[in-house]
Amino acid sequence: MNSPECDLKGHGPCSGPICQRGMTFNHRCDAHVKLEAYWTKRNLGKKLTDWLDGLQNAERQEAMRQASPRGKHWREVIERPSEE
Repeated sequence: MNSPECDLKGHGPCSGPICQRGMTFNHRCDAHVKLEAYWTKRNLGKKLTDWLDGLQNAERQEAMRQASPRGKHWREVIERPSEE
């Protein structure tokens, strides 16, 4: 089985562990979880991916600083070694 990747890969740099939301197939790196929370609270009038694509480095750092911590519904994906 392939290890999960961030669904927002390519929309700015990924960082932190990969997390899964509940029982869904949504996967995000910790950075994108926090940026999505920031975006949701402020209802910026753009699609999340468009907003992420337009972020400059300083804006991204400021958003990360102001973002709330990852909610408990996002859980780190625990990789288990495949048995062969």
